[in-house]
Amino acid sequence: MYRNLVALACAGVLAACASGEGSNPITDLDPDDTTLIDENTTPDEPTTGDGDGEDSSNVFGDSLNNDRLTANEMSFDADTGELVLNNMPFDGDDNIYEVDKTISDNFGSSNFNVYRNASGPASYFAVFRVSDSGYSQVGTAGTESYVSFGYGAAAAQRLSGSGALPDDQQTYVFTGEYAAVRTVIDPDSGSIMQYVSGTATLRVDTEDFDDTGVVGGYIADRSFFDANGVQISDLDGVGDFITLTDTDINFDNWTIASADATVYTDNGTTAGASGSWDGLFAGPNGEEIAGVVVVEGSGPIGIDPDTGSYVEVQVRETGGFIATR
Repeated sequence: MYRNLVALACAGVLAACASGEGSNPITDLDPDDTTLIDENTTPDEPTTGDGDGEDSSNVFGDSLNNDRLTANEMSFDADTGELVLNNMPFDGDDNIYEVDKTISDNFGSSNFNVYRNASGPASYFAVFRVSDSGYSQVGTAGTESYVSFGYGAAAAQRLSGSGALPDDQQTYVFTGEYAAVRTVIDPDSGSIMQYVSGTATLRVDTEDFDDTGVVGGYIADRSFFDANGVQISDLDGVGDFITLTDTDINFDNWTIASADATVYTDNGTTAGASGSWDGLFAGPNGEEIAGVVVVEGSGPIGIDPDTGSYVEVQVRETGGFIATR
């Protein structure tokens, strides 16, 4: 039964490919060429290009100690609508990603848009948005072109302001949107992609701890969509959330130190997939927090009709959020 569930999901992905949304390298490339399906291959030292992540206005996936999140530069052209994600292999010579308007329109009430790489032998899926104020932007990406999780992107950027919060109060609450790409591992045939939307809540105390302050929170209200943007109704009641463990604020550059992120299910009683999160403050008065979240581990993809239990496989969820105070 599990195999049938995965087969249905794969059929959805292949249907998307047939409609012109991109090829599937697992089926389209020479079967003797293992360049795109070697799950153990990773760059020894990813090149840094122009976006090496040292600028405090940028947070990239390498800060989360995930060597497969290789993107080190993100830019968006509002005039053309093109997104550029640098340093991910096989996504096209110019690293250009174009919006998929149909799927974006189906992506619940989210203000995130869905993107696909415009060329290249690998199929990459991305979510991205610029904040309403224009103070920050965030984007993440993943691929279905490897038998493992493959490469991806996680980037949050401060576009305006120092991010410094005013001194007139000590505690703040930030709320906003979350979106993610979800790589689902099929043990038989490789991987498929899903999307996730949700909400983000963060609490900030700038006085305690004394020298660093503290920020933490959670991702909730998560809804799941297949690669065609169709909501996966079997997961509507999964009831899980992601905790963003409290961590330090660097007051010199208003960035947030990386900390643990954990998926909880069964009304918060069971810990599942885990990983890390981090981010930065943006705006002239710290109006926004833009951040990234990456968790890997066992996660639900549907319901087994024979048992009524969730079918769980290995997943990697690569998400981003923008929250305002």
